Amino acid sequence: MKMRHGLAASLLALAWTMPAFAQEEAPAGGPIMDGRGKKISNGNENQLVIYGFVTRALLYADDGDQHQLFNVDGGAENTRVGWVATGKLNENVTVIGHVEMDTPLSNKSEDINLTGNEAVDSADWTIRIQEVAIAHKRFGKITLGQGETASAERVTADLSGSNLALSNNPADIAGGLHFYNKTARTRAVTIGDLFDDVDGNDKDDRIQYNLPEIGGLELAMSHTSAGSWDAGTTYERKVGPFELEAGAFYANVAAASTTQKAMWGGSGSIKHESGLSLTVAGAARNEKAAGRDASHYLWGKIGYSAGLFKIGQTHFGLSHGEYKNFAQNGDKATETGFGVVQDFESIGSNAWLLVRNHQLDRADNNDYGSIFIVSTGVLFNF
Repeated sequence: MKMRHGLAASLLALAWTMPAFAQEEAPAGGPIMDGRGKKISNGNENQLVIYGFVTRALLYADDGDQHQLFNVDGGAENTRVGWVATGKLNENVTVIGHVEMDTPLSNKSEDINLTGNEAVDSADWTIRIQEVAIAHKRFGKITLGQGETASAERVTADLSGSNLALSNNPADIAGGLHFYNKTARTRAVTIGDLFDDVDGNDKDDRIQYNLPEIGGLELAMSHTSAGSWDAGTTYERKVGPFELEAGAFYANVAAASTTQKAMWGGSGSIKHESGLSLTVAGAARNEKAAGRDASHYLWGKIGYSAGLFKIGQTHFGLSHGEYKNFAQNGDKATETGFGVVQDFESIGSNAWLLVRNHQLDRADNNDYGSIFIVSTGVLFNF
């Protein structure tokens, strides 16, 4: 989840931007010490930031025929760890090395279902990011390796504070659950088949150029090793009592994908200092298969943030989205959700509660039961 301007995305953004453009600050958490209180160093002036989070949740699912309570890893994000190393060539140029890994996972939330996979463990470490970048204060940044492409994260603008529970991709939390066909008594199509936030090229092996940020506007372009190319932009600004954030992208993936030609989309979020917010997102992709209509969606959320407790802000969100043609022509899948995220500011962590209903209307068979889920969990940052 892919990390999408939520808490997890903020962590990566901090780890990414702080070393490149604010080198006078100490690394997050201070120097690493050995058992005798001495700083651990590799002998040069480079700095290393270690970050990550552990997340666990309870997930209740009911497909209209069966129901079960699962103990899972993750909600919108899964447990992971990362390292960001930085070294200054001079006052203008910084070299960055970034590695991020998904750890082995116990019962990943999007893998479980009601057809026999109640406990699915992953024993492998998997690569999320492995890249080297050169950042110049005036001329921007060039990055080589696997990481977020220029089109990634452009549909995830969200100032509500509730996106850890309530994002625009329902498949992140319960993608493996099947819709139950009440007539045929079968389960053949999943939430993951029908819902997708179309997050551009996401992560890939690419070369990428990020222009310097100007007045809150950031622009990037990338080309992947498989031959696709993309461009994306993000804009952030504060105007009086309002905070604004928006993003947009285009990705040509015809050379790299056997199923898709191109995708495009964007998102926007506005928040008033009173705590009220409005977030919208939408995207589309052209399919290669003959006769296939474009897959597309439109999603929105109303949010409210309040200081109910001294431990941190409490964020509420109410969302609705329509996702069309993702599995086949004529499909319309909808989600309606309510989410709450509680911040624990002293430890930079969060707890969440999500209640969401998923429905499927299919042109050739309209007899699918809805999928109702409740998810509650905690994400602990380090």
